[in-house]
Amino acid sequence: MVRRCFTIFALAALAELSPAVAQVHFDVTSIHPSRPGAGPQDGHSGFVGDRFDAEAYTVGDILDMLNGWRLQRVAGGPAWMTTDRFDIHAKASAPIPPGERREAVMALLAERFSLVVHRETRNVPAMVLLAPKKPSGISESAAGETPSLRFNDRNDPTFTAQPMSTFTNYLSQMWHEPVVDLTGLEGKYDFSLSPSAVVPEPGEKWGDRVRAEVNAVGFKVEERKVPTEVTVVDRCERPTEN
Repeated sequence: MVRRCFTIFALAALAELSPAVAQVHFDVTSIHPSRPGAGPQDGHSGFVGDRFDAEAYTVGDILDMLNGWRLQRVAGGPAWMTTDRFDIHAKASAPIPPGERREAVMALLAERFSLVVHRETRNVPAMVLLAPKKPSGISESAAGETPSLRFNDRNDPTFTAQPMSTFTNYLSQMWHEPVVDLTGLEGKYDFSLSPSAVVPEPGEKWGDRVRAEVNAVGFKVEERKVPTEVTVVDRCERPTEN
């Protein structure tokens, strides 16, 4: 996976963080290499109260997670950053509010992996989602509708009360490329895609069938290079075990 993005500061120098961010930290952190043979299918992570746990995760996976799994938002760093998997268990003195969790994990990476980053704008190849007019296959969500993204047994998605950002994140995973929303559509929408019903041409992949459905719903997709703010990893070192 390609790695993603945060704020401009040298994370290894925690004294340079703002006072609010500097106070966001874990008191106890355990880091060990994952068991031999662990792969992406074994990875999981999450916050529960005062704890952050990530198992079978690379440093790159953690950066991706903190940035909503958007592609091509982190550049640089050593090759092992995307291959070496770790089990990380961290505990704070009190529950960390959701708005401070990213800073806490980034501070952890700075302290234990000597992570240093800076941010810059680069032209990144991307798929651009457009809507010359409101797509006929979507409808605005009703007030109070419960947001959800569901898949049937054929892997066809149904979006309920979802913004375009959820849609573009889904498409980026299907196409393995960044997808930028230039539809101008605000608010939340209901719609479904049925790529399983598309009869594929020889050599077509699932992503091609998804694109056919995106066009059928009324969107337009173009390939462009888009100025995108990315985080460049200047330094990352393997941690010492504890």
